[in-house]
Amino acid sequence: MAFISFNYNKNLIYAIVYWGLEIIFRIAIYFIFINFRIVTDYAINEYIYLFISNISDLYSGFLALYIHFSSKKTTIHEQSDNDTSRSKISTIIEFVSVKEKYFTRKSFIAKMILISCLHYASHLTSFIFFSLIKEANYENIFYKANADIVNHFDIIIRYIFSYLLLETKIFKHHKFSIIIILISFAILGPTDIISMHIYPQDSIDIIYTYKYIGINLLRGVLFPLEDTFVKKIFTEDYIIPEFCMFLRGVGQFILIVIITPILYFTLWKGNIYINHEGDIGTGTIVLVIILYSLQAFIKEYLLMKVIYYFSSQSVSFLIISESITTSIMEIILCFKDNKSQNLKYLFFAIELIVILITTFGTLVFDEIIVIKKWGLNLNVAKEISLRARSEIKSISNFDDDVSIEETEDNDNEDKDITEESKLDILPLSVVEQ
Repeated sequence: MAFISFNYNKNLIYAIVYWGLEIIFRIAIYFIFINFRIVTDYAINEYIYLFISNISDLYSGFLALYIHFSSKKTTIHEQSDNDTSRSKISTIIEFVSVKEKYFTRKSFIAKMILISCLHYASHLTSFIFFSLIKEANYENIFYKANADIVNHFDIIIRYIFSYLLLETKIFKHHKFSIIIILISFAILGPTDIISMHIYPQDSIDIIYTYKYIGINLLRGVLFPLEDTFVKKIFTEDYIIPEFCMFLRGVGQFILIVIITPILYFTLWKGNIYINHEGDIGTGTIVLVIILYSLQAFIKEYLLMKVIYYFSSQSVSFLIISESITTSIMEIILCFKDNKSQNLKYLFFAIELIVILITTFGTLVFDEIIVIKKWGLNLNVAKEISLRARSEIKSISNFDDDVSIEETEDNDNEDKDITEESKLDILPLSVVEQ
């Protein structure tokens, strides 16, 4: 028997595409659009990215409309030409039922408002940092340490919310996974900090990095909480990801419309200037906005699909791709540097291995990887299903054996009865002989 098995699911394609897009996008940031700004003020620039991400959410409205009309078209084709009036009536009933199911239910509305607020607030962390520390810029932050620490913190918080709010049962393989992730977190955080102190880059400000990580830990709470309520929406209200994503975008857009004028007249008035440093032109800015909104839409859509088909804690497997990509980029940059920094290579190699171990732990938690030792596979859904089928098969075989024995007994009884019947019709003299 194999020590480890891989539980393939066709919906894993969403996670694989997410990883590919994340790696490509991060590489583009490192080597093409590094330190890119639309406006000169860093805080305003971060808020503009928040607005662009909101536009990407609204793109899902086209998908929701397509799904609605395609399903409606299919229903119409299935009906006969004589049922036109019945079709109109069913369409009206469908609209009324959707309205009653979602928009008149206070619990659904409350959850969507909360999801929109959490999504808006979680995107404000970088904006808050640059608003509080005006002297800081993108080059002052050691983003690798931020990604490693915040992402691992996000994973741990995600599991806690899953247990508390979704009432997910914690079995032996879950505990094993959480222990692995905690150990990885305990190794990775100090390793990042030590490497930052031993080999500081000229532009990186260690104090600013600590403050940036501290503020972004708030994001490590808000994002898991949002995804947990998104999963509750899927399981309790039976809403499709496209519709949920669109409603979240609408809710966040309303918040932006209300809050942005307040920020403009209190903080930004007279301070917004388009960035034209180097060769950045209007065409480049438009191109970056389009590319950023498209990749943000695809990533959020894939994330929604993962939550829909798996769970909110399955997002851990997606966000860890950011840490892996930053580690790979740091190793590449080390090799491009002419200086001999063997110890630095060692630090980054250790960090990459630890992140891969975290990835393994997340896959074990989500039962994509099954460890068939130490009882870690006893409560895995696939193994439970296999045991159930085996028991049903054995019960079925037992029933078949019992029925065969009963049939044989019945045949014997019938044979005896037949013999007795023959005796009854024979003459008495013959029977006595």
